[in-house]
Amino acid sequence: MSIQRYDLQAVASTRHYLREVLKRWRSEVLLDDLQLMLSEVVTNALTHAHSDVDIRMCRHAGVIRVEVQDSSPQPPVPTVIVANEAMNAEAESGRGLLIVDALAASWGSSPAGRGKNTWFEMSLPE
Repeated sequence: MSIQRYDLQAVASTRHYLREVLKRWRSEVLLDDLQLMLSEVVTNALTHAHSDVDIRMCRHAGVIRVEVQDSSPQPPVPTVIVANEAMNAEAESGRGLLIVDALAASWGSSPAGRGKNTWFEMSLPE
């Protein structure tokens, strides 16, 4: 699935796409967490990479892997929550990655062509 540059409205269609794929794979139990993570990573890519975004999903070895590719070489960086309320209020981005970090079995980013591929995995239920 592809999303055009700056089309933040298309994030809703990624959730529909995910729902259909998980239904085919009979893995709907993971839908809520995967939708939240996919929305965060796609929104992050559209907002910060200023490029089209491609989404791929695969199921292998007991996990579902979601990959979001954009044209920015800059890796995604989660924003750390600190004890200072004023500093937290000024943080503009990176909080969605904390959600991904908390929910995913694993996640990361790797170079892909002229950009990067941000991915996350969820373990399939037994």
